[in-house]
Amino acid sequence: MKSAKFICNVAAAFTVALAAFSVQAVEPTQEVRKYANYYYAYPYPEKQLPKLTPAPKGYEPFHLEHYGRHGSRWHIGEWVYRQPIDLLRPAERNGKLTERGKQLMAQLRLTEKQSRKKSGELTSLGARQHRGIARRITQNFPEIFKGDARVDAKSTEVIRCILSMDNELQELAAYNPKLRITSDASASTMYYLNYEDTTANRLAYSPEAKAEAKRVKKAFPKDLSFVDLIISDPQFAADSIDVKELESALMRIATNSQSLDEPTPVWDLISETGLINHAHRGDIDWFLRYGETDLTKGSGPMRARYLLRNFIESADTSILRPDPSANMRFGHDVVVVPITTLMDLNGYGRKVNDLTELDSFWHLYDITPMAANVQIVFYRPKGKKYTADDVLVKVLLNEKEVTLPAKAVSGPYYRWTDLRKVYLDRLGDERYPENTADY
Repeated sequence: MKSAKFICNVAAAFTVALAAFSVQAVEPTQEVRKYANYYYAYPYPEKQLPKLTPAPKGYEPFHLEHYGRHGSRWHIGEWVYRQPIDLLRPAERNGKLTERGKQLMAQLRLTEKQSRKKSGELTSLGARQHRGIARRITQNFPEIFKGDARVDAKSTEVIRCILSMDNELQELAAYNPKLRITSDASASTMYYLNYEDTTANRLAYSPEAKAEAKRVKKAFPKDLSFVDLIISDPQFAADSIDVKELESALMRIATNSQSLDEPTPVWDLISETGLINHAHRGDIDWFLRYGETDLTKGSGPMRARYLLRNFIESADTSILRPDPSANMRFGHDVVVVPITTLMDLNGYGRKVNDLTELDSFWHLYDITPMAANVQIVFYRPKGKKYTADDVLVKVLLNEKEVTLPAKAVSGPYYRWTDLRKVYLDRLGDERYPENTADY
């Protein structure tokens, strides 16, 4: 892999900044930042999006089904920001920190202070991400949001998801104040917005799955060389510091720091190899939870079965209405990934039993960065009566057109009835959880 250029020669800049106790952010390029995987801050519009394929002649968009992950957030659990400080305290007490180690402690303490009482909360960047997504949706599909079009939005009960929804809806309302917008965040919709599948969880952590993950991860070891940059005594580090745990702690800080307005400048301590290997290990773990594999009896993608059925039923009740509409949902990465595999977007539903194959196609940074989203866009013939058989559909994953598991009509456009049958066959007879049935 082509070596990425890290910002390494910054010791003097750090010294000046810290002397004034004003920590300056040191961030790598987008190409390197992506290896943060599910902590990857949504890269658009900074990274240019591909142009969308025009609709087939005589067709126009009129309906949207959507699921979006919350935007960039603080870490879940204030302990994440305290842990690296605690791990380095023995070296600090015993005078074993290098100058860079002392700078690191100051940087970590500053971020820890800023993080207090913000566990899991949406950052200002996360809010901006969702406003940008909503703005581009209206630019790409203005026909869906014209006149008094209906927009119905649902969120999980988690505040970062509610605020993500609110930011998108505010942007839509600013675009067209006549929109009929409704929104809700209720336990009653959690069964499809964020279903907790205990059977799939058990299979993902079965002895067989864990053994395969351990085997493959051996090819992607942690890079512990950073410790020489921050601790002056190698023997002390070996005897008194849990270096592997410290690597994990600093990796968590580094990878999510791009979601903060004041990133913790620790990237100079993270090698390219260490970051890439970290991404590979994460891909392996997430694939076992949400990918298509016999190791978990195919349970991973089926975690999203209730969401896919909700997509289909919501579309069926909307596509024959004369007025345009959108059904929008806001939740989490643990839903974006299995709905991507269940719908087989861009081949992500491919079955893999040898996890060494994953690097050829499975990358979390492509599937679920912060603010990840799936947009199912429906098209109908302009100005004439139509049936469900006339409706075409295309899907965007993170605003990029994807292939689907059916025969395309033209480019990324598929007949809805064809795609609907593929998905219903995949879902089988199972409907919804028992507690949603009529009493």
